Amino acid sequence: METMDVRIRATGFELTTPINDYAEEKLMSVRHFLGADDTPARCEVELGRTVGNQRRGDVWFAEINLHDARGLHYFARENGESVNAAIDLVKDDILAQMRKNKKADRGMIKRGGALLKRLLRREL
Repeated sequence: METMDVRIRATGFELTTPINDYAEEKLMSVRHFLGADDTPARCEVELGRTVGNQRRGDVWFAEINLHDARGLHYFARENGESVNAAIDLVKDDILAQMRKNKKADRGMIKRGGALLKRLLRREL
């Protein structure tokens, strides 16, 4: 679970250690959600300013591009008033996508199991 390949890149500003640590800390929930099965996952994070000299409003962006071991691809991009706010928003968006996909997988497994159960009952 600790071997998820995380690459953090800054666009338009210098990536400082506190920002890097904050992004790593927020990605721990994504690592936790992937679980031990998906250790070879690759996560690319891009942080930057959307505009040049503007000082107010949503001027920061965070982007996550995640490829898990099962071949699934998740992408999210969010804007925020600070780089930390953008990181929080994009993390929530990625987790929502992953939860939705997990729910769909469970539904298919349940429907498949129910179909198999009905088939076995008819043959016995």
